[in-house]
Order: sequence, then structure tokens, then C-alpha cells
Amino acid sequence: MKNNNLINISKKSFLSVLIILVSLMVAAFILTYIIPEGAYIRDVDGNIIPDTFTFLSGDNLSVFKLITAPIEIFGTSDGLTVIMICIFLFVLGGFFTVMEKTQGITVIIKKMIVKYKDRKYLLIRLIVLIFMIFGAFFGVFEESVALLPIIILLSLSLGFDTLLALGMTLLAAGFGFASAITNPFSVGIASEIAGINILSGALLRIAIFVIMYFVVSTFLVMYAKKIEKKPEKSLTYQQDLVKTRNFEINSEIKVKNEDKIFKVYTTVFVVLIVVIIGASVLDLAFNISIPTIPLMAATFLIGGLISGYLMTKNIKFILKAFLKGMLTVLPAALLIILAISVKYIISEGNIMDTILHYLETLFVDKSAIVGILGIYMIILFIQFFIGSASAKAFLIMPIIIPLVTLIGISKELAILAFIFGDGYTNVIFPTNGVLLIGLSIANVSYGKWFKWTYKLQLFTLLLTIILLIFAYYIGY
Repeated sequence: MKNNNLINISKKSFLSVLIILVSLMVAAFILTYIIPEGAYIRDVDGNIIPDTFTFLSGDNLSVFKLITAPIEIFGTSDGLTVIMICIFLFVLGGFFTVMEKTQGITVIIKKMIVKYKDRKYLLIRLIVLIFMIFGAFFGVFEESVALLPIIILLSLSLGFDTLLALGMTLLAAGFGFASAITNPFSVGIASEIAGINILSGALLRIAIFVIMYFVVSTFLVMYAKKIEKKPEKSLTYQQDLVKTRNFEINSEIKVKNEDKIFKVYTTVFVVLIVVIIGASVLDLAFNISIPTIPLMAATFLIGGLISGYLMTKNIKFILKAFLKGMLTVLPAALLIILAISVKYIISEGNIMDTILHYLETLFVDKSAIVGILGIYMIILFIQFFIGSASAKAFLIMPIIIPLVTLIGISKELAILAFIFGDGYTNVIFPTNGVLLIGLSIANVSYGKWFKWTYKLQLFTLLLTIILLIFAYYIGY
């Protein structure tokens, strides 16, 4: 393996997303001049009290607010989240750089190639299943980027491309998150607000998970077969040629202390999985909320430094490599800050509640089918500005729950529409910070990602609409 950074964000990828996000910030700012200000009254927990909307009179945002938004977000409730995500991203970059410098990547990929070289399509389906299960049951999405660098090299080593690696990790985790069964961040919070058990309606959600797993895994396997036959069809073909030259791995490579390296780094990932599952179980079973991202960052920081030292006995070399890896992901942190700034401008302009009010009045006297599809569209719209499932649940479920009784649908069906609208577009809307992290790590432009996934997203949109209508007619 040559001396190159595993995580490296290209200027072209960075600039393309930067232009998109700055344009969205400007568009959000213009909307604050078009849409009148308004607000709902909220209870002590910050939940909206239905039928309390009033229009407000106030000054429009100044242009100065547009410029200072990326700084001002750190003084809001989202500020801590942004800081945690950025710290996690920096630590992730440092960890994988250390892992690459100490040949941990080489060893792990080599082991997987040897085991699955004759069962490559089975491996794709297994990886997708694992990421989707973690998303559906435990709400794992952000955490999927942790394994992305390894899956990228695995995909390239098996003769596939970077897009397939993104599909096996980010896409699978996002679809699993949206095909929620006990996801505490979407189903859990929405069920709590609706006053029903989290397992109410779970059988249909399990069936939907199976359907979506088949859709995603088949999409990826078909793509893998296509790329295997004609590699030049890949949108990342030229970039992958460079990556393959820089990180050439095959089963014949001899690595000193191979077994020791494998045990040390697999131990780190086992600990990481235990941390993720443990935090999710505590939240689900005992209502003890432990932030997963800081725990993961701590695991990677401690695990990376200890593992690197065990491999080299040179702490100065490891610290230098770790710092170098942190600096390579600095552009991605800026993109995340800009993505959150879009929401901040909408909120500061006091137009979010006005938008919710207009949508609420639009669907209140419509038929049940129109109503449930309208709710789905509302959540899709809000999702563009607010990627967090829990934030959206607290924002709009207090409005939706009273609304469903007026249009004649069940709370379970409303929650199903909520998780559909919340999750699948996590992996296509450019305002989603996790998507930006993943694309930055993979060095894939948003344009290429959109071109590769938009047909799957359109099919998923049609399929989820059919599933919502089907669920209504079976009395779900």
C-alpha cells in the first residue's frame, strides 16, 4: 500500500456541494421575505399545542444574518450537535489514517477477500442486511460512515467501485433507518407523542423492512454485476483507478504481524459495535439516553491511539498521522455547518410554523387517502430543512396526531407516513449532514450520487405511496 491518505476530499467534490448549500441558504433567506411570520404556542417541553397558530409582525431578516448564520448556529440548540458531528468526523479521519499507516486496512480487506472471493454477491447482501438491521432497530445512520473507508477498499478489491461501497453502507443504513421497526429516534419518539406502544403496528413494519431490503440489495447486486462486466460504466471509474493504484490489495500481500494487526483492529470495531448496541438498548429498554456519536468518537480516539502504538511503539509517529488525518476532513465540517445554516435561516425568519399551518389547513377537510398522502408530503418537505428524525417528530407530530382523527386514519398509519418521509430522503437531500460526510469521505460529487440514486428514490417514493394506500385499505 502506497503512502496516501485514505480519507481525502477533492476540491471538485467540495466546491460542487458548497455551491448547492450556499444557493439553498440564499433561497431560504428569500423565502423569509415571501412567507409571513407566524408561530404556534408550545408547552413546557417545546411541543406544539394544536390550534394555537397566530401570525406575527416583525422585521425581515437582514442580509447580515445570511452572512453570519454559519457562526450564529453555534449559539442555538443545534450548535452542540454540529460540534459533536465535527469532532466525530475529525477523529474518524485521524483513526483511519493511523489504521492505514499501520497496515490495518490491508490486513482486514485481505481477510475478507480470501473468505468471500467466490461469494461476492452474498457478501453484498450480508453487508446491506447488517446496516439495514442496525438502522431499523437501533436508529443507526450517522454511525455507518465509520466503516465506509474499509468498505470502499473492499469494494474496489473485489472489482467493484466506490458507489457500490456507498450503497452498502450509507444507502443501506438510510433505508434501514426509514424502514423502521423499533428505531428509537423515529418510531420511538413518534409513538410516545401519539400515546401508543412502540410495537403497535410492528408486524406491517417488519414486512415493509423485508420488502425494502430486497429492493436495496437487489439494486446493488444488479449494479455490481453491471460494473463487473463493464467497469468503465461506473461514474467513479477514473477516480477508482487512482484509488486502486494507491491502495492495491490482494490475497498474496505479505504483512508482518498480520494476525496481531487483525486482532487489534477487529477488537476496536467489536468494542464500537458493543457501544452502539449498548447505547440503543439502554435507550429502548430503560429510557436512558446516551449520545452515541461522542461515545463513538471516544472509541475511535482511544482505539486509534492505542492500536497505533501497539503496532509501532512510536507515539510521536501515531500522533502526527492522527493529526494529518484530522486535517484532511476539515472541508466536510464546513459543509455540515452550511447545511445546518439553511434550517437556522428558516427558523430565524419565523416561517417554519407558518408553513406547517398552511399545510395543516390544506389537508384537514380532505379524504383519508388524500390526507395520509398529504401528511407524507408535509414530512418530505420539512425533511429537506430538518434532517433530524427526533427534531421533526417533536415539531410536527403534535400537529399530525390531532389531524389524523379529523381525516379518519389511525395513529399507526400516521407514524408509518412519518418514518417514510423522514428516512429515505436522508440519502439524497443535499442538506443532510451525514450524506455530505459520506460523499466527502468517498470523494464522490453530489451530482454523481444523485445521478446514481435518483431512479431508486423515485421507485421508493412510488412504492411507499402504494404501501400507505394498501395499509389504509387493510385497516392498519
